[in-house]
Amino acid sequence: MLRFTFALLLLFSTAVFAAGESQTPAQVRADFTYGRALVTGTVEGVTEFLPVSSTGHMIITDRLMKVPAEDDVIISGLADRKGRPISQERVADDYIVIIQVGAILAVFVAFFERIKSLLSGLVRTDRRSVDLSISIIVAFLPSALLGFFFKEAISAYLFSVEVVAGALVVGGGVILVAEALLPKARQTTQDEVAAIGMRQAFVVGLCQCFALIPGTSRSLSTILGGRLAGLTHSAATEFSFLVGLLTLTAASVYKMWSLGPALTQVYPAGPAGVGLLIAAVTAFVSVKWLVGYVSRHGLGVFAWYRIALGGAILAFLALK
Repeated sequence: MLRFTFALLLLFSTAVFAAGESQTPAQVRADFTYGRALVTGTVEGVTEFLPVSSTGHMIITDRLMKVPAEDDVIISGLADRKGRPISQERVADDYIVIIQVGAILAVFVAFFERIKSLLSGLVRTDRRSVDLSISIIVAFLPSALLGFFFKEAISAYLFSVEVVAGALVVGGGVILVAEALLPKARQTTQDEVAAIGMRQAFVVGLCQCFALIPGTSRSLSTILGGRLAGLTHSAATEFSFLVGLLTLTAASVYKMWSLGPALTQVYPAGPAGVGLLIAAVTAFVSVKWLVGYVSRHGLGVFAWYRIALGGAILAFLALK
C-alpha cells in the first residue's frame, strides 16, 4: 500500500512539474504596455518591408525589452480554437503578427491605385489582372505551404538571436554578390509588374521560402527573387510588396482565427490598437521611400547594415 501511494505521489508531482508554471490572462495583459506597443509598432513598421528582416529585429528587440516568452509558461483557463493550451511564448509571437495588420494597411494605402485596378480588373475578368493575380498566388504558395507544414520545427529550432545574427550576415553577403553579378535589367515604358509571368513568379516564390529562416527577410528574398527572374529593381520591389500583402494578410488572419476567443482575453485593445496604428504609419513611410531608393541605388546599403548588425551581435555573443 505504501509503495502504491508513493507511486501515485511521484506521478502527480511529475505531471505538475511537466506542466510548468502558469499565468492568469490578467497577468499576461499587464505585460502589453503602451511603451511596448510603441517600440513593437515602430520596429515592425520600419523593418517589415525593408530587406533587413522584421522578424529578426523583433526577436532582438524582445530580448532587449526582456519580453516574457517562455514555452513552458501556460496561460491558465485559455485554449486556442483547437483546444490546445496557449503558452507565454505563443502570446509574444502572435502579438507581432497582429501588429502586422498595420503594415498590411500601409501597403494597401501606398498601392491603392494598383490594388483598385487589379480588383476591378478581376471583376471584369480582364486578362492582365487575372494573370497578375495568378502570379501573386504562385509566388505566395511555396513559402505558405512550407511554413504551414514546418511551422512548429521552425519556431522550435530557428527562433534564436544566434540564428538571426548569422542570417543577417549571410543575407548581406548574398546582396553584395547579387548586386555584382546580376545584370542590370533595363527600365521599359510598359507596366513591368502587370507583365510578370508565372515562371518569374515561381522563382520569386521559391526565393521567399528562405524567409522562413528568421533574420533572412521576406522582402530581401522576394526582391532578389524578382531580380533573379529578370525584373528591374523597381518592379521587383513593387511585386515584393504585392506578394507581401497576401502573405502577411494570410498569416495574420490565420493567427487570429487560430487563437479564437482567447484573442480578446489576452491582448488589451488600447495598446494593441496603438501598436497597429504606429506600424501602419511607419510602414507607409518605409514603403514609399524604399521603392524610389532601391530603383536608384540598389540594395547595397542594406547589405552593409545587415553585416554590421549581425557581426556586432555575433561578437557580443562570443564575448559573453
